[in-house]
Amino acid sequence: MKKIVMTAAILAFGVINYAQADTIRATSAFGPKHVMAQAGYPALFKKLKELTDGRWTGYDTPSGLVGPNEMNSALREGITDMGPVMFPYFSADYIESGIVGDLSMLGTDNRAIASAVSEYIATCPECIKEFSKNGQVYLGSDATTAYQLLSTKRIESLNDLKGLRVRTGGATYSYIIEKMGALPVYFPASEIFEALSSGVADATYSSIPDLKNIQLYDAVKYVTLIDKGVFNAAAMTNLSQRVWDKMSLEDRSSMARAAQYAQTIAIYSWRDTAAEAEKIAKEKGIEFIQPDKEFVKRGNDIRDEYMAGVTEALTKKGVTNAAAKVDRYKALLKKWEGLVANVTTSDELAELRYKEIWSKVDMKTYGSH
Repeated sequence: MKKIVMTAAILAFGVINYAQADTIRATSAFGPKHVMAQAGYPALFKKLKELTDGRWTGYDTPSGLVGPNEMNSALREGITDMGPVMFPYFSADYIESGIVGDLSMLGTDNRAIASAVSEYIATCPECIKEFSKNGQVYLGSDATTAYQLLSTKRIESLNDLKGLRVRTGGATYSYIIEKMGALPVYFPASEIFEALSSGVADATYSSIPDLKNIQLYDAVKYVTLIDKGVFNAAAMTNLSQRVWDKMSLEDRSSMARAAQYAQTIAIYSWRDTAAEAEKIAKEKGIEFIQPDKEFVKRGNDIRDEYMAGVTEALTKKGVTNAAAKVDRYKALLKKWEGLVANVTTSDELAELRYKEIWSKVDMKTYGSH
């Protein structure tokens, strides 16, 4: 009898352990070679398993299941449990959260920008409500390094840029390019190489890592260093509300903490890849150009003009109390520029973001319907 009871207890214990070992199905969505597939999501799930004592783990399907332009509905409908949401793809759903993209001309340090974006959205009730409406929980953002002009033609002056067709990734960048005398054109990043090679476009308004990430070395001949803007309008590890609702408060905190590791790996990857891509580009004969003083001044003036009108533009989009929100983002960016000054590793940045943002979030109410 004693043996039977003991056996039953062991079996029950095994069942309980199995039930607690919940698995998150992630879709990093940018392919198996992307940093989130190779390093970001694996680091997240390793940290999550560690922090939850094995109660939660996960795996990533980097491509083939859901594309970035399908992620909003995929998370809402339970097709996948975690994935990146790019705000420009779903701008009507993320009017409040999308403010950060309209302010992407501010700052140059992607560690500070990404962290300011994360704190802004995580502490913005209207933003969190947008994600809740789409069955998601926001867990932070990354950001690219500064944008430059990657071109097939030499661009040093405004006259060189005039009339050129420049691929841009959004309205903010199109505004800058058009005001500087070029013609903005849009097509997916996957088509940039072919467009530059065939002459459909003369340049792309992108970050230097794109030379490597989408293999533009053989299409680009020049890089003009304009340092204007980043891409910061993305939530790289959004979690399905269904999964969040199953988590204990302790595990929610662990989830938020683990997610920072994926994002900071991406942040540092942009920085490391920028240096690597520049080195390889120079070895291949790609020329890096400092634009002339008139070019620089015009770019700065246009940026300032854009920022002077951004509050009105946001209000027209439907953002409430836009001026106060712009000021709050600016203050957060300044705060994070100071905080990251002495940070040297992605792990250090991940823990700093957790301490400054997520450890202060009420996990009982955060992300609730």
